[in-house]
Amino acid sequence: MISGKEVALQRKLKIEPIEGSYNSYAVKEKRDWSGNIYLACVAAILAIAFFT
Repeated sequence: MISGKEVALQRKLKIEPIEGSYNSYAVKEKRDWSGNIYLACVAAILAIAFFT
């Protein structure tokens, strides 16, 4: 934190119990690809507009 401002990061986590153990859980992060899909669509539209 260089500027001293706190930034809240929201991550999508999936918590699953580990079979065969007591009070142990596996934490997995869910990937959100929606931002990359929108970026690819915008890039495709710009490429089409540039080459036509």
